[in-house]
Amino acid sequence: MTALFRCNFFMFLMVIGVLLIAGCGQNQTEKAQSEALKLAAKDFQPTLLNLDTIITAGDVQAARDTLSVLMQKLDKIEDAEVPDRLADKAEEIESQIAKLATSLDELSMTLDNPSLATIDCTVINGYRQVRMNFSRLGGLLRFRIPELVSFHDEVLHEIWHEAYPNNDIAAIKAAVPAFKEKAAALTNVQWPAALGDQIEVIKGQVVELQNAVSALEAACQSGDTEAIKKATENVHSRYEKIARML
Repeated sequence: MTALFRCNFFMFLMVIGVLLIAGCGQNQTEKAQSEALKLAAKDFQPTLLNLDTIITAGDVQAARDTLSVLMQKLDKIEDAEVPDRLADKAEEIESQIAKLATSLDELSMTLDNPSLATIDCTVINGYRQVRMNFSRLGGLLRFRIPELVSFHDEVLHEIWHEAYPNNDIAAIKAAVPAFKEKAAALTNVQWPAALGDQIEVIKGQVVELQNAVSALEAACQSGDTEAIKKATENVHSRYEKIARML
């Protein structure tokens, strides 16, 4: 091998290396951009849940402070691009982000009222509107699995946001048959191929959710209020684990 050939071959390898590194970097950048909206929404959620706790506690000033943080987190959601995989829902997603922003503005105006001394029904209803709009946005950002949507919208949502915080044990007991039906329907779901290796993990989580529903049924039969509430928490937690993977 001549010196000139070795030199040219070495240069060729360097060029290939640079191209590979550049391509890898570009892929990572594209991946980061595609996940930016989902990550922004994920960052928004804990603060929204914290606001729920604060409103329930009746702390007006803390609610104002927390809402201010939410408004900053909303900026990240508004600035993020809709990923290519959701291009067919881009218009709907942007519309839902606008609705979320409007509901936050309306809640902000309510809380900023100088005469507001306590958390009243106007604040609570305003918060519920924000929560609903964010929930709908989250649904748009995930793969839509009809059976999972049905489990959440038709059973879990009301139990978790109404019956559970109000200690309505009768409502939780009454929901058990629906929980069992909706959880069983998840067994035969055809998960999107794009989820790849996650599919088997999700299937495992579905079994855990079904077990949690069975545990809730057993707790309801026992009549132990604390056991029922803990079992309800577990059902919600298991659902959330699946939802976060989509």
